[in-house]
Amino acid sequence: MTIKKLSASVMILAFSLCQIPLGAFAFSYPDGEVEHMQATKHSKIDLVKITPEGNVIQKENNLIVNFAQNFNSKYYKVGDYVQFTFDNDLRTQEGTLLIPCNSSLIGRISCIENPKWFSRNSKVYIEFTHIILPDSTNIPVAVGIAGKKDYLQEGAKETAGKIAAYTLSIGGVGSGLGAAIGVAAGHTITGLIIGGSIGGGVGLVSGIVSPGLHYKAKKGECIMLEVKDNLKLPCQR
Repeated sequence: MTIKKLSASVMILAFSLCQIPLGAFAFSYPDGEVEHMQATKHSKIDLVKITPEGNVIQKENNLIVNFAQNFNSKYYKVGDYVQFTFDNDLRTQEGTLLIPCNSSLIGRISCIENPKWFSRNSKVYIEFTHIILPDSTNIPVAVGIAGKKDYLQEGAKETAGKIAAYTLSIGGVGSGLGAAIGVAAGHTITGLIIGGSIGGGVGLVSGIVSPGLHYKAKKGECIMLEVKDNLKLPCQR
C-alpha cells in the first residue's frame, strides 16, 4: 500500500471514530471501569469512574438539582442556607446508581446583589457545600452554576414582563389624562389617541428605568450545576 493510500485510510478511520458517541465506549482502568453520565446542553465531559471502593464523577460533568422550597432572594441574606434535592435517582447510562432520589444538596448564600435601577436584576451567588444522602451520609462537594453565569438571576423573559406591566399600568393613567385634555379641547377621539401614546411611552420608559427583579424560584424548579472537582461517592446498593 502506498503512503498516500495509507494516509487516506487513517483519515477515514479517524473520522469514523469521531462519529461514535462517547457513551458507546466501554473501557476499564486497572483499578476500575469507566461509565458515562447522561449528556446535557452544557456537558463538557460525561465520564464516571466505577470502582469497588466507590464511584467518582469526573469534574466538568453536570448535575441537575431541584429547589426544596420556594425561593425569593428578597427574603434571604448572606450566610443563609438553601436546600436543593435530587428528585430522581442519578444513574450512569450503564445503570449504576450514583446518588439516590431524595438526597439533598446544601448551599450557602455567599453574596446577594439587590435589584438596581434600569432593570438590573438581583444576582444570587451560592457556595454549595455538601450532599446528604438518605442514610445521612455527608459528602463534601465542589460544584457551581453551569453555563456562562456563576450566579442565579431572572432572565430576559421575566424582565420583559415587568416592563410590559409598567407600560400597561402607567399607560392607563396617561390615556385618562390625554382623554381629559382632548375633551377639554373638544376633540375626544384625538385626546384618546394622544393620551394612549403618551401613557404607553411613559410606562415603557418607567419600566426600563425602574429597579430590576428579585430572583424567584418555585419548589421543584431545577437548576444545572457543573462539578468543579472530582466528586467521590460511596457505592450504592
